Amino acid sequence: MGTRLWMEHVVREHLPQLRYVRIQNAGSHKAVIYAWDDQLRLQEADAAKLMRFSADYLPQDVCFTVKPYSAAPEDGVYPCEVPEPLRKAAMNGSLDQTAVFAVLNSLFSGIILAYRRYDLRTGTVHMAAYSYTTIGKKDREVIQKYADELMPVGSTAEVFYYGS
Repeated sequence: MGTRLWMEHVVREHLPQLRYVRIQNAGSHKAVIYAWDDQLRLQEADAAKLMRFSADYLPQDVCFTVKPYSAAPEDGVYPCEVPEPLRKAAMNGSLDQTAVFAVLNSLFSGIILAYRRYDLRTGTVHMAAYSYTTIGKKDREVIQKYADELMPVGSTAEVFYYGS
């Protein structure tokens, strides 16, 4: 299962001329690869190599598009920091469902996250977050962000909240 962080690493390993790489889920088995070289440009040749690499080596069930890194903020994609346990798990190329929920549950005190179902058509993993107390808006945003980081590229997480 390839998370965003893991795939960004793989792209950088195979195309070292690309200094800045960001992969963003675009929903329903789609993703965008944003990239720049050292001159803060995406050359046509590099874009073509990136498209070929994504077609040959990245998951075949995900439709990738390539854009210059400068388009990321225009598309609402910004850098984000993730805690080290989450980063470590996301960089594990063999991350599975058990590991995803073990990591998520280790990051939140008083909240239990559980798998509900997977919608193959939309690529959405449905989860439940249980708590004896109300889960506030800020906590919900963090839970959603962290869950998204552990989803395979091309899939999204939808969290349903249950609490007092």
